[in-house]
Amino acid sequence: MFFKSIRFKITILYMAILGITLGSFSLILYQNVKTGLYSNMDALLQSRAGGISQAINTYWETSTLETADPGVKAEALRKRRNANFARIAQRWVREESRDPKLVDIIVQVFDTDGNMIAASKSTQDITEIPKKFISVLQGKSRFDTAATYVRPGTINFRIFTAPVFENEKVAYIVQVSSPLTSIQAALNNLKVTLFILLPITVLATGIVGAFLAKVTLRPVDNMIRQIHQIRAENMNLKIEVPRTKDEIEELAETFNGMLRRLERAFTSQKKLFEDLSHELKTPLTVLKGEFEVALKKARSPQEYEEALKSALEEVDNLTHLAENLLMLARFDTKETLPVIRKLDLKEVVAGVVNSVRSLSELKNIKMSFTYDSGALVEADEDQLRTLFHNILDNAVKYTPEHGHIDVSVGRDKISARVRISDTGIGIAKEDLPHVFERFWRVDKSHATGGFGLGLSIAKSIAESHGGGITVESIPSRGATFTIRLPLAGQH
Repeated sequence: MFFKSIRFKITILYMAILGITLGSFSLILYQNVKTGLYSNMDALLQSRAGGISQAINTYWETSTLETADPGVKAEALRKRRNANFARIAQRWVREESRDPKLVDIIVQVFDTDGNMIAASKSTQDITEIPKKFISVLQGKSRFDTAATYVRPGTINFRIFTAPVFENEKVAYIVQVSSPLTSIQAALNNLKVTLFILLPITVLATGIVGAFLAKVTLRPVDNMIRQIHQIRAENMNLKIEVPRTKDEIEELAETFNGMLRRLERAFTSQKKLFEDLSHELKTPLTVLKGEFEVALKKARSPQEYEEALKSALEEVDNLTHLAENLLMLARFDTKETLPVIRKLDLKEVVAGVVNSVRSLSELKNIKMSFTYDSGALVEADEDQLRTLFHNILDNAVKYTPEHGHIDVSVGRDKISARVRISDTGIGIAKEDLPHVFERFWRVDKSHATGGFGLGLSIAKSIAESHGGGITVESIPSRGATFTIRLPLAGQH
């Protein structure tokens, strides 16, 4: 389980990133140190070569001035291919090669033919040093690295070869070299150090990172333990929100919000089942009673007909209840897709008003209808008729005789508005939030009939069309339902 945990994955990822970062840093560091050491070595050899050439020139000039006769020709004073100069160079190298400045520096002097005319004692065990003088004879200095056999093994040398000019011509060549033993030892030590420190650092950091990840994710572990305790029967439990001011706190709050929504859904579902059981119990009890009475003794055909008519009425009620519940379930699951077309809302509402007018006339209820032109919507006509019929049917049910029902259609910039007002019994303020709940009825005695699903269906239809429905009411003075739908082209 640990190897599949986020903690382990974070630690491994962190170690991998750290390893790549430190590896890149170590490589860059090694290359920079190597470049720096070689640059220092080159600068030292170049400086020593310049000093040696100046010293030899000074030595030569001093020697020639002490020994030269007034009649000596100028050619005898030149260094190029001059045997006297070769002896002077040999003497200088022999006398000065023990200078502390030349420790670990091998000095060799060559003539323009590539022949060695002087060398320090350090060269006695060197059997071969490359003599690539073609470019040097053309007046260019050069650096070389070569492996040379020195008893008891091979040593790498850094070699600097520089021409020395006289009258703008190469007079002789100075070559200085130094073993790379100290540089290679330093680089090897650095490699070993980096090779050892890199894995140790990554491993130690990984251990620390795992500990920090455990500390950081401890609130998540607590949340997991608390979540395991939550069941359907104790949805009121909430997980403790860690005050970490980060995503973990946000996750806990989000989860608690989900629990609250689930709790409301479970409560609503439980209430739905309870209400449904209650609503089904009455017609089923009536059906059972009708059948039991009919079966107790022989009845006349008229009595049987009355019993069957009563049973059929209850069956119709049950069928209507099942249809309404099926419609609500389809709205909840988005299975009922409206057949959208452009409609004039005035004509739709006028048709519903005319269909309900006959019911209102039976109670001597006056019904008025006013409208504004241009209230065009894109909607399903059948669903809109169901919406307005349910609200008008409720208005007729709860409005006493000689009351009034006013229906109006209007519009504003973005929406069409249908307002249905009645002078019925009204709705108490504390009951207004429950008006659109399923199986909720103003008349708790159920004397007005119905199952309390009409307004729930109306709200679902309005919302499925991108609109909404609101209610305002004063007890004993009536209620006003306002339905808003987007105008055509405003979706």
